[in-house]
Amino acid sequence: MPHSHHHEHDQADHHSHGSHHDHHGHHSHIPSGSGALSALKVALFLNASFLVLELLVGLFSNSLALLSDAGHMVSDVAALALAAMAERLSQATPRASFTFGFKRLPVLGGFANALTLLAIVVIIFWQAWQRLIESPEVMGWPVLLVGAAGLLVNLVSAWWLHRSASDSINIRGAILHLMADSLGSLGAIVAAIVIITTGWTPIDALVSVLIGLLILLATLPLLRDAMKVLLQAAPASVDMADLRQFIENANEVEQIIDLHVWELDSGQVMLTGTFETNCGSISVLHRTAAHLHESFNETFGISHATIEWCPADHSGVESHFIPSCDYCKPTISLPESSPPKTE
Repeated sequence: MPHSHHHEHDQADHHSHGSHHDHHGHHSHIPSGSGALSALKVALFLNASFLVLELLVGLFSNSLALLSDAGHMVSDVAALALAAMAERLSQATPRASFTFGFKRLPVLGGFANALTLLAIVVIIFWQAWQRLIESPEVMGWPVLLVGAAGLLVNLVSAWWLHRSASDSINIRGAILHLMADSLGSLGAIVAAIVIITTGWTPIDALVSVLIGLLILLATLPLLRDAMKVLLQAAPASVDMADLRQFIENANEVEQIIDLHVWELDSGQVMLTGTFETNCGSISVLHRTAAHLHESFNETFGISHATIEWCPADHSGVESHFIPSCDYCKPTISLPESSPPKTE
């Protein structure tokens, strides 16, 4: 049988074994990384250029809100550089030992971004506490002007990344960094206006605490999603109970022996399954597998599936996994044109 996205290996045709495998892959749900990489480079350039200005003005004006925003801008530049590197490597041709390529590197980039955001929140809270104990003098006008410029840079960078139309956790993490930094710039603007109009400098520390809380609330979902992918949990978009019921109701499936669903990266869902059957016809099993593959992709968003069939009378096998054919070979009958070999 020629190999394509759907191909089938049946050792019974050659070695009197009965394990039957079907592999199928759809790639329509995998976002292209070229647009995301270009958008990351633009955002990296804008933020790196603005970082130097914000840091200098923050030191000059003695504003914690502005310095907090500059500190977060440092993490933005690092996060965008990491995200660009992860996106670039995910498109690279890997060595043969990396059978999935580098597709999971963007998830690692998103996870690293979430961790750096949490570290920044801790630093902001500590510095704000110190400022509340002893409020230094803060210059309002430089903070206002740089805060407004920073808000513009971050919103443009986030919009540029958003228009790349990538749903990667890596890109989500980069956008989240930029939006959190936009909140920092907005907070700096508010603090500057209060200082200019009233002279009340504790607002600088209080706004920094509010910025830290908002960053924390936005970071936790990103950290959760990245950890679920790295721990190979089934994605939230796949209802495992519905999936199991659908498989068990399929023709020729007696019961599910083994089933795993996980994400390689956001939008690329994988499935491996071992199903018990009473059917001994390879062609029938092939048609059933083709129907399952199509339904997995269209109904559950599963872009790649590998199915193994095992006969119903392998009872007594206690292993969680079914090794290749060892428990199945007495049970699936061969076509009459290919009688089993006698040893």
